[in-house]
Amino acid sequence: MCSSDLAKVPFREAGVSLRGSYQTVTTGDYGSPIAIAGGLIRYSFYLIGAIVLGLIGIAIVSLWKIPPKPVNDPPAFRIVSPTLGRLAMTGHVVTSSWLGRAEVRQYGLLHNRDIDLAVVMVMPPKGIGMGTEFGQDLREMNLLRNARAVMLPTRYDLENRFGEFRATEMRVDTDGRWKQCLAYRSRLETASVYLTGWFCDGTGSKPSADLLACMLDKLTLDNELVSKDANDFLRGRMAKAARCQASPVTQTTDTGGRTLQSPSRYAPNGMRRY
Repeated sequence: MCSSDLAKVPFREAGVSLRGSYQTVTTGDYGSPIAIAGGLIRYSFYLIGAIVLGLIGIAIVSLWKIPPKPVNDPPAFRIVSPTLGRLAMTGHVVTSSWLGRAEVRQYGLLHNRDIDLAVVMVMPPKGIGMGTEFGQDLREMNLLRNARAVMLPTRYDLENRFGEFRATEMRVDTDGRWKQCLAYRSRLETASVYLTGWFCDGTGSKPSADLLACMLDKLTLDNELVSKDANDFLRGRMAKAARCQASPVTQTTDTGGRTLQSPSRYAPNGMRRY
């Protein structure tokens, strides 16, 4: 066959094909075992991390629920007030890793039909302040844990030689009878110590915020406190002249007759509203 005849023969007949034979090779055919192994390792780390975090959380919750331990020491303070002279005085001291040291003085009994006063002097560990709610520390020290207490919105600013206090009206169910009380917390100019507690009137009348401020002004130390900073602060304030006053907390913004909106109305999106 001459070259001219060969040019007329189709490529297929000549045994020559322009189509190549292709075989698609994917990385998955060879990489899937490696990918599976990598995924197993990765999720194993996730699982181990979740287990470790869970154990840490359980440990923290368990420690948090450990009740305070009693200490065989008397409280180092008392309230020298004639109003309390006829009432039985009791006291105890407890400690815990999260609360610190709490010294408690109680005059009278919460569940009887007379006045009573509870004063708790807390010396927290460094870096840990007081609780964020009225009654939180009292419940954690088992002082209000078994009592049905209701906090009311009426509040008072108290002031005496030790510093400022904030009090709120509180009602306590004492064997089916509501007792009118004031729960209070200090706002002292130190992080080494704070005072909290309550003052109740079993006659049915609201307790006097002025009387509470004046009774707290009569706090005196009989012994040295375990915290030097707390001891120095309180003794420095004890050297000042006695003074005490109280006033209701009032709205300080001129609303001009317009409806006062809740602060939560202005919370940014995504912020939790309380």
